[in-house]
Amino acid sequence: MLVCALCMVLCGCQSQSSYEPTKKSATVTVPTIGQDGKLRVGVNSSNAPFSTQVSGKLVGIDVDIAAALATEMGLELELVDVGNDAEGALEDGSVDIIMNQEAGDTSSTAWLSDAYLPTAVSVFSTSSSSSLPSEDSKPTIEAQSSSMSAWEVANQFGDTSLSSVSDLKTAFSDLSSGKTTYVAADAVIGSYVAYTSSVDAKIVGVLQKVGGYSIGISTSNTELQNAVATALKTISSNGTISVIESKWLGTSLDLSSVDQSAAARKSSGSSSSSSTTSSTATQEDKSAGDSVQADDASSSQEATDSAA
Repeated sequence: MLVCALCMVLCGCQSQSSYEPTKKSATVTVPTIGQDGKLRVGVNSSNAPFSTQVSGKLVGIDVDIAAALATEMGLELELVDVGNDAEGALEDGSVDIIMNQEAGDTSSTAWLSDAYLPTAVSVFSTSSSSSLPSEDSKPTIEAQSSSMSAWEVANQFGDTSLSSVSDLKTAFSDLSSGKTTYVAADAVIGSYVAYTSSVDAKIVGVLQKVGGYSIGISTSNTELQNAVATALKTISSNGTISVIESKWLGTSLDLSSVDQSAAARKSSGSSSSSSTTSSTATQEDKSAGDSVQADDASSSQEATDSAA
């Protein structure tokens, strides 16, 4: 019932009686959080599809997950645009928590939660019979130029297998038309672009060790760490996060059972080096496609809000 109600709220469905969630008691108060009754959450407003500005309003995956988290903790949500200095905002007390942190990042100055969203450089295809191509099959794989995805393709399959394009919209358009059989992209960004471009693509394998996105909290604030970890576990297990993923990506993102390239299997046996690679891939893919993704965020939000 909770997930059904959440679907109605997230999809903007209209009914004679609107859903009003039962207000829960606050699980934390001052000084564990900066203001009583509010969870101040740091996001980057130039980071679609995680968070971006649409008609003066912050929307995105991170925004929806932060809202669900605040509700579960009995708090009101206050979003703070921290740009690229999330850890700085956390350290100076401007926010209580920060979204979109690399899971397992040993260089982070913050305590990091379990991942709320998985990611890795992935290979997409539209064919139901497609599987992850072998490294010696010499496939042609399109990827956004100068991205880590392009680097992974060239490094694992050879330069002749890489077909560089200016943006992921072009790559998925080529995939849809049959011009290419495969596209390499960050799992989240690729799923988002495919969904907002109405391309029926699926992930057939990953080229990296699977990483993820976590919530960052001050290392000294153990009470807030425990409260967030409990709330995050709840909204994950009850299907709330899956509903949010489906809203923005067209499907719930699960990379646990997809095929891995030989390099991905090898990196899964190590820790620090593969973790750094995953972070770099995500950042490069996102920065290279910001303008396209911001446009898509607007169209995706409008389509979702108007759905009945």
